[in-house]
Amino acid sequence: MAFPLEEWARRVWAERDTAAIDEMCASECCVHSAGPQPLRGPEQYKQFHQQVCQLLSETRLDVDHCIEQDGWLAALCTFTGRMPDGREASMRGSIQARIVDGKVVEAYDHFDFVGFFMQLGMLPADTLERCMSGRGVRAGG
Repeated sequence: MAFPLEEWARRVWAERDTAAIDEMCASECCVHSAGPQPLRGPEQYKQFHQQVCQLLSETRLDVDHCIEQDGWLAALCTFTGRMPDGREASMRGSIQARIVDGKVVEAYDHFDFVGFFMQLGMLPADTLERCMSGRGVRAGG
């Protein structure tokens, strides 16, 4: 059975329906996403979702390409968000997920959060260059 990624995108990100997270993620799901630690279970994913939705007044996930084979899904997506003041940013990324009985049990999301926050003016425009040169980005300068 194919995983309904377009439905996930619509319900979770456009409509912000957290019930969809419970319906489409297995109780033992493990999502490797932004941050150093994986999100374990639907509750931790809902906490991440809530943080994103508190920051952005509008969110959208577009599925650009998707393939499924042998219980795995691979997709190229574009995430777009709008701040309450109207600033908008987008980032391309990929999702790889293992699906069992129509639910996500394991996922690896790779999106350009640095570029996204640079577009929103929350990180300096030269963040990547600073980090690649070893200077890093420090608070207040």
